[in-house]
Formats: sequence, structure tokens, C-alpha cells
Amino acid sequence: MSVQNAIRFIARLRADEALRKELAPSGELPGLAGLVGLGGKIGLAFAVEELRAAHKYDWGMRDISYDNWVPP
Repeated sequence: MSVQNAIRFIARLRADEALRKELAPSGELPGLAGLVGLGGKIGLAFAVEELRAAHKYDWGMRDISYDNWVPP
């Protein structure tokens, strides 16, 4: 299990509409355990704590990206 897999899962979930629909077919989002289960189902094993760490990393990178953004 790894934080790297959780980061890959977040990126894939963001990019793959079909995967997002699989995540919440009824429109109700699953908890963290559901996200971990879906990650395992697509070959990306990670634990809840690793998903939390990946989420912090992902948002930190977004913050850096926006801080450095200069309008055209």
C-alpha cells in the first residue's frame, strides 16, 4: 500500500468520468473506506491514512500552483 497509489487514484478519479460514476452510481458519495475499496478494485491499493496524506499533498500542490499563477 502506498501514498503514491492514493495520489494516482485521486488523479485518475479526477480525469475519468466513468470511474466517478462507478464511485457514486446513486449520487451518494461513499466514505473513505469506499474510496479505498474502489482504488483496490482498479489495482491501486492504499489505506485510509494514505488517502488522507495523498489528499493533503494534492491540495498543497494546488495551492502552490495557484500561488504561482500569473494572469495572461
